[in-house]
Amino acid sequence: MEAQRPLPTFSVVSGATVHSVVDGRHKEIMDLVEQTYRLHGDGRTTNPPSYFLRFPDRPRDRIIALPAALGGEEPVSGLKWISSFPGNLDSGIPRASAVLILNDAATGYPFACLESSIISAARTAASAAVAARSLSLSRRRPMRVGFIGVGLIARYVHEYLAATELEFAGIGVYDLERPYAEARAAQLRATHGDVTVHDTAEQLIRGSDVVVLATTAGEPYLHDPAWFAHHPLVLNVSLRDLDPAVILDSVNIVDDVEHVLQADTSVHLTEQRTGGRDFLHGTLRDVLTGRFDVPDDRTVVFSPFGLGVLDLALGYFVHRQAVERGLATDVPGFFHDTDRINPPRSDAPRLPAPAPLRPLALAPGARDRAALRSRSNPVPVDTAGRIFDAVRARAQDQPERVAFVEDEDTVAYGPLFERVLEIRASLADQGCSAGDVVACTGTRSSDTAALFIALEDLGAIYLPVDPAWPAARVADVMRRSSASFVVEYGRRAPGGQLSVRAHGPDGEPVVVPGRGEGDPRYVIFTSGSTGRPKGAVVDQTGLMNHLWAKVNDLGLTADDSVAFTAPLAFDISVWQMLAPLLVGGRVVVLPDDAMLFPRRIVRTLESREVTVAEVVPTLITALVQEAGRSKAPTPLPILRWLISTGEELVPSLAERVLTVLPHARLLNAYGPTECSDDVTHHMVTEADLGRNRLPVGQPVANATLYVLVHDAETGTWDAAEPGRAGELFVGGRPVGHGYVGDATATSGAFFRDTLDPTSPTGRLYRTGDLARIDEDGVHYLGRTDRQVKVGGVRIELGEIEAVLSRHARVESCAVSVFADTGRPELVAHYVAPEELPADDLQNHLSTTLPADMVPKRWVRLAALPLTGSGKVDHRSLPGRKDSVEAS
Repeated sequence: MEAQRPLPTFSVVSGATVHSVVDGRHKEIMDLVEQTYRLHGDGRTTNPPSYFLRFPDRPRDRIIALPAALGGEEPVSGLKWISSFPGNLDSGIPRASAVLILNDAATGYPFACLESSIISAARTAASAAVAARSLSLSRRRPMRVGFIGVGLIARYVHEYLAATELEFAGIGVYDLERPYAEARAAQLRATHGDVTVHDTAEQLIRGSDVVVLATTAGEPYLHDPAWFAHHPLVLNVSLRDLDPAVILDSVNIVDDVEHVLQADTSVHLTEQRTGGRDFLHGTLRDVLTGRFDVPDDRTVVFSPFGLGVLDLALGYFVHRQAVERGLATDVPGFFHDTDRINPPRSDAPRLPAPAPLRPLALAPGARDRAALRSRSNPVPVDTAGRIFDAVRARAQDQPERVAFVEDEDTVAYGPLFERVLEIRASLADQGCSAGDVVACTGTRSSDTAALFIALEDLGAIYLPVDPAWPAARVADVMRRSSASFVVEYGRRAPGGQLSVRAHGPDGEPVVVPGRGEGDPRYVIFTSGSTGRPKGAVVDQTGLMNHLWAKVNDLGLTADDSVAFTAPLAFDISVWQMLAPLLVGGRVVVLPDDAMLFPRRIVRTLESREVTVAEVVPTLITALVQEAGRSKAPTPLPILRWLISTGEELVPSLAERVLTVLPHARLLNAYGPTECSDDVTHHMVTEADLGRNRLPVGQPVANATLYVLVHDAETGTWDAAEPGRAGELFVGGRPVGHGYVGDATATSGAFFRDTLDPTSPTGRLYRTGDLARIDEDGVHYLGRTDRQVKVGGVRIELGEIEAVLSRHARVESCAVSVFADTGRPELVAHYVAPEELPADDLQNHLSTTLPADMVPKRWVRLAALPLTGSGKVDHRSLPGRKDSVEAS
């Protein structure tokens, strides 16, 4: 018995990758299409008739199967499966969608699946352009080209015509929907001076030497041969626009006779009317090989039905390029049961299905009241886009434009995108693919963004891990996230070089919330009240919504420089390093050592001409003090926005900011990690300074905010009365999927959205924050539990208590926040038989908790203060100043 032949690797090529491969390669693709036409004419292809899947109740809709095989030096087989649903246009999405399967010539096994709508559009346009240049060789030089239909295919045909030797002095457009024609004309006028929007199809045809038909017409509507009396070249791409009378009055060239004479195309209708095929004069291959001379005194119509071998040839070319550039996503284990004798052994763990979210129980009439009293901000933003595509486009158009400033070095968009592809290839080589959680540990740098963008293109999930975390916390995070890979980069990486290694599961594998229903993009671990952190999962659409909210609300442009200041495990780091890239701006990296000294921060902000900076209020205090000492007439003169985040901004500090930096605007931002970062923005004004607390403002794009009150007796929620306090809930696009590996915590904080049946996520997040809503927007009133923010880090005091209580000598404990020094500090209160050394207590906590969560002040008590119900009276703790030891 022969040894089993090795099976091909199966990979997937996304539409974004297809576009990156074909973009700008028009002449190369036209040459490929022409070569494939010649192979087809030589009998070196197999192109059976297409199969149409039709729907009796929807006669306009169809899905077409185009099988094909290509011979030559690199044989390949495959199938294109393309749908045409004209009604899609009414919903704002393209009419056609397609995939292409490539099969190995030796085994027949499929080895790739490619998004094929772009391939289909490119080969259609290339075919039309090849026909135009070959059919025009013996005719008068065309001067004007006209497009009937202005959709995607028309756009592609124009791009490919522009890449031929043909040069058109004018362009005409016509569409049944005049606004679409006007919009397309506006695009064309950016590169062409003479562009006309015609009022009728007749007007366009009579004024054009080359007519491109690219519509969704199901039957002929161009009936009069007199419109074509000037003998134009007609590229009949949409196939059904021309009446048989026009066909009979023209010279007709097709791509393949048998294929085009079907499905009620114009030439098929002509065959049915005449009973013969004499009106067909030849194929494009006949023209290419000189077997047919094209006359100059008759209208010439080229009708390409679309050969599957063209899709196959271009798809194989795209796949080969994607593999070489590391852009194809392999699917390990795609072929599973391949041994004829031995059954497969399943190494893949079976993951439990995530529990569905509980509906938020509402009181009768609560939905209507909540909708009336809520705050929302519907804004059209491109949540379907990707940072990868934005950076690639900028790298192609402006490769030398600076993207990152790091100390004395700069990284331009061209090298940044090359670094993205390099990191992507390293990840793919290790088997990283869509849905994998990747733990990333390194220092703030351009590589952080490049790594995030590479993971985005792979569909993998970014998990930042602080290298300063204790080993026990890192191990817990890795175990709870089921991270599949570890990436180390920056100064702490081995040899200073980025490295990728696989990481086996440390326990039972877990389901990442949102996998299979959304596109989880990153996980940020926040503090947990049980003594364990919680990994909040944010979706790609929530990420993009937040990035565009920052761009729009801050008015970010290519002229802006945004400070990259946040620790990487802090959610605001994500927008700081990515939002500027969407608009061609700059990211200025502030290293960790600079962040320790306010004077260095101010110097960096000034010398690097930073226009937007975001820090926590504690650091704002130090920056304002440092800026106030400046001898310059205007400190930080370039700064447009100073953003406060992470903890409450008090009016007295806001007043100092507006006094010292009167030219800069001050933004008070608020939002939970679970909801893609900030959900409100408020620009602080002089009028706000007399308040006891500053508003956190209005919702960001596509967020909906509710203030609800709970009825303990009925277990239902209702809208708080206008201006009254309640618990803040977030709905809309920003809401994440839940917590990875923690179904209990997810169930407690995330609910099925019963308030808004049109919610894009169908989820509500219970923030645990007290708030009220009035005409100024949302006012934050504190936590409903004991979660606090100190130094911009969100901390569950219960998490510290849970760890401290495990100390052998500590009988009981409670942790509070004390602000007697002017800034909030953690104070640990404990009961023990004797005074315990602060170093001993700190060392105990440091083995499990990050430094931000280790108190520096310790109070030994004979007993903890209690309420009448026997619970610890936390409100009494800050006032207890006896035996305070500062370390």
